[in-house]
Amino acid sequence: MKRYHALSCILALPLAAHTVRIYQTNSAGDAVEIIDAATNKVVLQVKDIEAPHGVAFSPDGSRAYISCEAENTLWATDTKTGNVLGKASLRGRPNNIAISKDGRRVFVGIMAEPGAVEVVDTASLKSIKSVTLKGGVHNIYVTPDGKFLVAVSVVGKILTVIDAQTFQPAWEMPFDSGVRPMAFEKGTDGSTSRIFVQLSGLHGFAVVNF
Repeated sequence: MKRYHALSCILALPLAAHTVRIYQTNSAGDAVEIIDAATNKVVLQVKDIEAPHGVAFSPDGSRAYISCEAENTLWATDTKTGNVLGKASLRGRPNNIAISKDGRRVFVGIMAEPGAVEVVDTASLKSIKSVTLKGGVHNIYVTPDGKFLVAVSVVGKILTVIDAQTFQPAWEMPFDSGVRPMAFEKGTDGSTSRIFVQLSGLHGFAVVNF
């Protein structure tokens, strides 16, 4: 059995007007616990997934996609039953993931060197593109307008913006510290105006003009 750091990811899935489910991964465990936000009780599990890491949901809430570090795979699961619908093979160890606005693509951050963003087609559950980047990718985001991906590397100390249609890098920004989670600000036209970037060791954040 491979050993991993005990990290986890928590994401909330609104299922209906008064129903919210919280997905709790544990990269040192072998299950994803699904919690009812109203009762704080575990109501479902995705079982037998060793070292789950990132989670993203289909736009209609019917599927949860989960990256599995132990198998180098992306799992598609049914949010009502927790059952596995299928798996996509990946080029290396995955971390966090994001999904396109239309739900047709899942973008997987690949931590294994040299680092990449892998694009998975949700209909076929096949990898259709791998974008090689500088440094292992821990977090991956879709911009508010859906036009770009933003991949960040803690070890590579770099932020890379990728065109979501061509899957070609548009621009990159190196930092002097590891790049961590971020938030986006929208302009009046819906496009991304600024990114607020957390950096390792900085008690604050960097502001990037997109």
